[in-house]
Amino acid sequence: MDEELGKLQGEWNVVFLEVEGLVPAPHTYAGAKIVIDGDQFTSIAMGATYGGKIAVDAGTDPKTFRMTFTDGPEKGKRNFGIYELDGNRWRICLTITGGAAPTEFATSPRSGRALETLDREKHAGS
Repeated sequence: MDEELGKLQGEWNVVFLEVEGLVPAPHTYAGAKIVIDGDQFTSIAMGATYGGKIAVDAGTDPKTFRMTFTDGPEKGKRNFGIYELDGNRWRICLTITGGAAPTEFATSPRSGRALETLDREKHAGS
């Protein structure tokens, strides 16, 4: 497994969300998470479960990733994004309507982008 992808393994809880310039109330994304297991991801958000493959490229600035959906409502689609990883905090900005990866960590109305901050889930004894 790619060393960078190895750093993303585990369960990540969404602690902040902004979609196309709007910040929804925290209760709307309560319980939302992304689980990375090898090169597979499962995303649980707002009543739906999505699954597929994730690939990362740490050789770019900012670092980029691609999510290819094989299960759930987005099956057959790809989302492209950028990310920063700081220990147990993962910040991503990704396309939600197709198109090229964002170049900055920002969204705006009709941008087709989401900005998320995720914290690694801590388990008892870890």
